[in-house]
Amino acid sequence: MIGNYQNETEIKKKGGLVGSENLLVSLFRNKKSRAGLIVFVIFAFIGIVGPFLAPYSASYTGGANFQPPTNAHLLGTDYIGHDVLSWFLVGTGVSLYVGLTVALISVAIGSIVGLASGYYGGIVDSALMRVVDILLILPGFPLLVILSAYLPPTNTTTILILAILSWPFMSRVIRSQVLTLKERPFIKAAVLSGMSGSKIIFKEIFKHVMPLIAINTVYLMVAAIVAQAGLAFFGLGDLNSVNWGTSLYWAQTEDAVIYNAWWWIVPPGISIAVLGIAANLFGSGLTEVSGEKAGEI
Repeated sequence: MIGNYQNETEIKKKGGLVGSENLLVSLFRNKKSRAGLIVFVIFAFIGIVGPFLAPYSASYTGGANFQPPTNAHLLGTDYIGHDVLSWFLVGTGVSLYVGLTVALISVAIGSIVGLASGYYGGIVDSALMRVVDILLILPGFPLLVILSAYLPPTNTTTILILAILSWPFMSRVIRSQVLTLKERPFIKAAVLSGMSGSKIIFKEIFKHVMPLIAINTVYLMVAAIVAQAGLAFFGLGDLNSVNWGTSLYWAQTEDAVIYNAWWWIVPPGISIAVLGIAANLFGSGLTEVSGEKAGEI
């Protein structure tokens, strides 16, 4: 058993379970994950520098109502003369901030619960999984709507609600992986060597569930952006915030379709769709890369 542990340690020194070279290099070499990464980098760039590139402030209302795209307003204007391009550039950062924050909080809670539950088992597993089961059986979107309707309509509230409702499934996924990993010879060898449970979890197990965590982080981020847009579309959340969701809400409320103001609807709608496709491409690519590297062990 110790020999197996040593052999696996040598393999890890050459690259580990998730990559014989470097995970990022392997991901960029994979066509699917590369395409997904490029899309995310582009949107991240827009989110960061967008407010500085916006030709007008988000509060600008000097344009004509429902003006089609022109040289002065490349994506036209909305019902009160807002520059749609400026709203989109400013709103991209807000939407990505909400999505990423929700994903990080959910992944942090879900990973800790899943790792602890899967590794320790027994009463720890039973107690944690009962909480997870209760949260999983609750109707997600109706509960999200109800909480959003009765709590203060701020982005912080939206983030906390989405994070609380998003982590349980993540913990289930991580737990299932840990239950398999802890039966591996190198984990049993680590136990025999006297390593504490926390060291085994974070030094030996955590690196092997990293691809799973990365995939779920991307999916949760996109899901949170879609959920925020959905809440805003129904008039919930912070409607004073400039983001993709509120842009769609005001477009729907002010009859953009009737006025054929496609330039107001298309940018946030297409952006959400493209992010969803990028998430699936990245997830597929990461799965392929992880499978290839796992097969090397």
